[in-house]
Amino acid sequence: MSSGISELDQMALDIEEARRQTTFPVELMTYYLHQGKQNTEKQREFQRILLKEPLFEQATYTFLSRDERLYRSTNAAKRLLELSNEHGWNDEDREDFQNRIGTGNPLTLHFQAFVPVINTIGTPEQSRKWIGAVKRHAVLGCYAQTELAHGSNVLALKTTATFDRITDEFVINTPDLTAAKWLIGGLGVACTHAVVQAQLILAGKSRGPHLFIVPIRSIEDHKPMKGVTVGDIGPKAYGGFATVDNGYAMFDNVRIPRENMLMRFSHVTREGLYIPPIHDKLSYGSMVRIRVDIVKSGGWQLAKAVIIAIRYCTIRRQFGGQPASPSSGNKATLETQVMSYSGVQHRLLPLLSLAYGCIVTGQDLARDYGELMDGLAKGETENLPQLHVSSCALKVWCTRRGADGIEECRKALGGHGYSIFSGIADIFAIFVPANTYEGDNYVLSQQVGRYILKQLQGVIKNGKVPSPTVSYLETLLDGTDNPFVFGGPDASVLNHDVLLTLFGRRAARLAVDLAKQLESGRPWSDVNMECWNICLAHAEYAVLKQMISRSALLESSSEYAPLANVIRQLTNLYALSTICETSTATFLSTLTIAPADLGAIQAHYRATLANIAPNAIGLTDAFDFTDFELNSALGVKNGRAYEALWAAVQNNPINTEEGRQKFQNAVKKITNVNDNIEFSKTSKL
Repeated sequence: MSSGISELDQMALDIEEARRQTTFPVELMTYYLHQGKQNTEKQREFQRILLKEPLFEQATYTFLSRDERLYRSTNAAKRLLELSNEHGWNDEDREDFQNRIGTGNPLTLHFQAFVPVINTIGTPEQSRKWIGAVKRHAVLGCYAQTELAHGSNVLALKTTATFDRITDEFVINTPDLTAAKWLIGGLGVACTHAVVQAQLILAGKSRGPHLFIVPIRSIEDHKPMKGVTVGDIGPKAYGGFATVDNGYAMFDNVRIPRENMLMRFSHVTREGLYIPPIHDKLSYGSMVRIRVDIVKSGGWQLAKAVIIAIRYCTIRRQFGGQPASPSSGNKATLETQVMSYSGVQHRLLPLLSLAYGCIVTGQDLARDYGELMDGLAKGETENLPQLHVSSCALKVWCTRRGADGIEECRKALGGHGYSIFSGIADIFAIFVPANTYEGDNYVLSQQVGRYILKQLQGVIKNGKVPSPTVSYLETLLDGTDNPFVFGGPDASVLNHDVLLTLFGRRAARLAVDLAKQLESGRPWSDVNMECWNICLAHAEYAVLKQMISRSALLESSSEYAPLANVIRQLTNLYALSTICETSTATFLSTLTIAPADLGAIQAHYRATLANIAPNAIGLTDAFDFTDFELNSALGVKNGRAYEALWAAVQNNPINTEEGRQKFQNAVKKITNVNDNIEFSKTSKL
């Protein structure tokens, strides 16, 4: 460039120029996203600790084999426990720190599943016994539900727990290979015990799946217990979860005390009498917890990918020409910033709003779950069904939209997105399996469909007020099936009451359509896609409702009022991009929106994109991830992506002198034949 400013320096100037365009206080937004200044400072203290701990540095894992990664992460798990003791962290602190690391380890499911399940499903006495052992690190656990031939169909699990009245024991048995526990995180190399989901057999009769604590390995020498066959299942797709020991186990008549059955809600007496739970869905509590965690983390995983993509597209210039920014002192004509192209904005900015929506919805879902568990402890079960359905629907929506969004971010990086150093490949590999674990998404959508149909029948046949989760069904009582009529300020597509009405009507009409399909004789097995559409519509309504509620609260907040306008814009962008991009078909097929109105809605959508664009970098900075946590050469905060990418590549063992020599020797075995050395000299090659 004739002005003397290099292209590399221009990249740094571009991202700082983008930051200066921000119209809201970024630090305040960070406080808001992390639920207060105090919690933000706690998260930043975790960041400072992370920077001092080489075992947690993701970049150092890049060139390791899978078993090397797993061994290193096992040591990292040990270091995590040491840090927890050194700093006096509680369970929430340790979980927050683990989440900032970004990758799992052999103890991740110990804390996320084994411990919560015992606390949720075990009696107070059982909890004291086992959690006491957990705190001493004498017991390391996992949650063993999935089997080789059964995952989503929990009722068909084949592992058995047969009660022996004579010895007062349960006999845990794997009847055949298809019943082997499979894909269980923490089982491959680490755990000493497992919470095992098995069919409870009393006097030859099955009472359905129940949970039992089963010893897997000796606490003394860590060798498998008698009758237990256990191991690691090997590498997973895309290299994902390489630091987690997903394992298998088979049980050959393994005996455990009767007290090892988790008995908070149902139990077996010494005489073999079965006492059922007061509610047949109480065992869902532990699964709800895991799905809530998936939704909570999903927004932050998508946020990482969005940060990387928006930062890189801000400093990447391709085609066209425009004067350099006056503030840079550069008078040369530059290529166009990729982020300024409308196609890129259409791809990335809705994902930014999606991340915000998922984060705030996950926070509120976690709050509701906490209230549910407090109620269950008092025997209050009325909120369990609707929270179960909410967690199912939001898990489906979050994982599907999140995984698609992360991959879209990778593609927006162009060819460099395929490099492991972009950081997005690892995010995708870790997040995408959430579409199938803790309930396959398509199976969960059927549970959502069933619940909504049951609520629909109450509204239509009895005029019964539906549960708050599906309050949108009340829109059916107005008796209209015509498209919404726009016009005037109170019926504008940017009116939040209007948007909520549109999303509610669409969900309600999809439920009515499903009911009609079944009434016409279509079997339940043939309406899976209708359930899928209902599930996504239900979740999209729930997220919009939450974002609108947050937006309204901000406007009257003494602390966060300066954020109200940009959060309102993000809410609009989420809603309009859903209507115009991801879910257009169902808004049209249900006649919620007339086709003739779609053009005007799209115009509002484009205008909203334009309003958000200047704040893109500020909104991503507000997530407050460090370069250490992002582990991305392309998404470095200072904008010097190419320098970071070059430096990362130099760490490749192939580029060392030893590596070059190794490959030189291998290639010479191909070229140094047939007198090729002499041939090259005479032919002047």
